Amino acid sequence: MANFKNKRMIAVLSLLVSGLVMLSPIPGVLATAAGDTVYQDATGSSLNQTISVGWFGTFIDTLNPFMSYSELTNWINMNVYLPLVNYDPVNKSLLPALASSWDVNYSNHTVIFHLNPNAVWSNGQPVTAEDVNYTFSIAEKNYTFVSQYTTAIQNITILNSHTVMFKFTGVLWPMFAAYIYVVPSSVWKHVNPATYPGYNNTTSGQYFVGDGPFLLTKYVVNQYAEIQRNPDFFIPTMKPSIGGVIFEEFSSESSAISSLQAGSLQGLSGILPSDVSNFANNSKFVVTTSPSLEYFYLAFNVAPYGKGNPTLRNLSVRQAIAHAINLPYITQTVFHGYASMLDSVLSPTNLYYASNLTNYSYNWSLADKLLTDAGYVNSSSGYRTGPAGNLKYTVIVPSGDTLEIEAAQLIADNLSKVGIQLTVSPETTGTMASQIWPNLTQDMDLWDWFDNIQNAPELLSVFLSNQVVTGTSDSGFDNSTYDHLWNETLAANSTEQVKNLSYKMQVILREQLPYLPLFVPSAINVYSSGITNVSSTFPGGPFGGTDFFTFVQMHYTPPVSSGPNYTYYYIAAGIVVIIAAAAAIGLRRKRNE
Repeated sequence: MANFKNKRMIAVLSLLVSGLVMLSPIPGVLATAAGDTVYQDATGSSLNQTISVGWFGTFIDTLNPFMSYSELTNWINMNVYLPLVNYDPVNKSLLPALASSWDVNYSNHTVIFHLNPNAVWSNGQPVTAEDVNYTFSIAEKNYTFVSQYTTAIQNITILNSHTVMFKFTGVLWPMFAAYIYVVPSSVWKHVNPATYPGYNNTTSGQYFVGDGPFLLTKYVVNQYAEIQRNPDFFIPTMKPSIGGVIFEEFSSESSAISSLQAGSLQGLSGILPSDVSNFANNSKFVVTTSPSLEYFYLAFNVAPYGKGNPTLRNLSVRQAIAHAINLPYITQTVFHGYASMLDSVLSPTNLYYASNLTNYSYNWSLADKLLTDAGYVNSSSGYRTGPAGNLKYTVIVPSGDTLEIEAAQLIADNLSKVGIQLTVSPETTGTMASQIWPNLTQDMDLWDWFDNIQNAPELLSVFLSNQVVTGTSDSGFDNSTYDHLWNETLAANSTEQVKNLSYKMQVILREQLPYLPLFVPSAINVYSSGITNVSSTFPGGPFGGTDFFTFVQMHYTPPVSSGPNYTYYYIAAGIVVIIAAAAAIGLRRKRNE
């Protein structure tokens, strides 16, 4: 009987243990405090994970890399197409991309690119020198957004199927090598590059052909674009560790932040400074602050043929506006210390930034005098009138950017004190673009630019007289001296000469004032703590729209919601079951006795 009792006891205890195992949390789910979220890779690999990134800046305008001015579009394109080289702004070096190596000869001004022999398009065809030649033949057209990058190219020679030689002027050849994405000629030669949206949304033909670490798989206008890992990507060190990325477009910061807090987004760029505290002490998120490539500006419509208020063509009026704006106060009020004032049209991170320029000082009396001397006097209507009309303007500003709207409203308050009426009109970026290009019907716009990650004065090309055609110049500035200096810059034979010429161009822009630079906001990024292996040293931060390594390097472990903490209930219930079972066994023993 003794042996039988022991076996029964063992059987009962085994059953109890099995019951406790069944009551315990499911394997792969960690028990935590109620409502907490833990991160555990249920699949064992980030390759199966697709993350969502929120964007509330300028929406995708077109996925055509020749025609887009949107930073979000550029961010997508840098993941699905390769330029000849990439630029690492951290250590200021060029990195292999489509070209695995290159030979530069400054004595005869040639650079020979050796294409990666393993480079292949997603349709299985090899990437060849013909693709490179075709790409640059389109890029040089004056209707494209990238034509200014090709000005330094004199000619292109195909040496063999994987080798191409460029003859160029000056020292800025990396600008065209890094900024122009090579496209498959076999696809693009059958479309109109000026109007092609960058993908085929019909059921016939192939949706998208690229050669980057990701491939474009879906695009819904004004909603989102999706890229997925390219299984045939040919650079082993740049193969992504995640499955894909969805770029979601939001009309406001608040809606994007709500989605991030709810867990439907895993990353977000450019959160409001006032929202940093909501994430900074929350273990579910990581907040980073990085050097910024973005800056905000106020553009005046100065085009001779523009249809905005003609009084803005008067330099004294523009100078008065600049002096009437209390920029130090606005910067501090809007950004809460997460921004600095700007005095040039290049960001301070740019090698060619003219650091010794000064802001237009806040000087109400000087602004008043400039307007009075120009013949603009106060009227009973609440705004000044003068030789060319009324000082009554509308400034268009992105409706999705709370910071820009708040800044515009404070500027309007400042200007009202000197007899200028400014109406703030928040609009979608698409609506803004339609008012500006090609006819420049706006008065002013308060918008933002992203400077380049490469040390080049590329953003100065925005102010060339021919850039209205390409949809970049929102001031209509037309200055032949400025245009000539830009051409000299492209032909400059030393970095020092480029600096000198760039400085002269920045001085012209400050004196002629087609743009009033305002401030450089800090690049504040926030993302799920399930994302690892990201860097905040890249200008703009990991989700700032300029880091082509972000999605290549990152790992993502999805969150697992644990729900209420039942662990202690499981333990208590187990103890009760054990006690009851022991009592039952003891009772049986007494009965047997």
